[in-house]
Amino acid sequence: MCDITPTVQYVTSQICKGGQFREFFLKCVNAGNTKAICYEGLHAATCIGLEESIKILKPNVPTHGLSTFSVAIFNVCLGRDKEASQVFHFFANHHADLRSEAVLDMGDSIQWLLSTFHAPWLNTYGEAFKFPDDDVIMHPKCLHGENCRNSYVGVDRSCENCKLYWICLLVCQML
Repeated sequence: MCDITPTVQYVTSQICKGGQFREFFLKCVNAGNTKAICYEGLHAATCIGLEESIKILKPNVPTHGLSTFSVAIFNVCLGRDKEASQVFHFFANHHADLRSEAVLDMGDSIQWLLSTFHAPWLNTYGEAFKFPDDDVIMHPKCLHGENCRNSYVGVDRSCENCKLYWICLLVCQML
């Protein structure tokens, strides 16, 4: 399997429609390259929509961490809290604890990739946004400062209970 990471890091726009590496990149996607599928799914989120993005990313769930995490977040953006919870559960079982630093790193990666794919920053899904609140993952009770170790907002300054919520919210605002 070919490693398309250097191509993506070189100039992300070159794997987009009309880009110099688009044809090769699509061959990698069609061959089942997990990284290529992930990048194509994130690219689709910025220009086609989250429904199509989730369809593209699904073959990578739950084995590929970034794809799995992205699908969970996109379900939150679409207001599908039950589906999001299920995919977050897959992520936690296969990749990292949802309160860990690894989640912050993946959140940063998703945000960086979305921005390189020219995320519109329109908050298109803002009204549909619904964070899970069930036995698997709960809406943080300290979100607005009550009983929170930090009274700051945003991912970097939030407590362990709020990190995942803020990552989801920031990604939703980007789209």
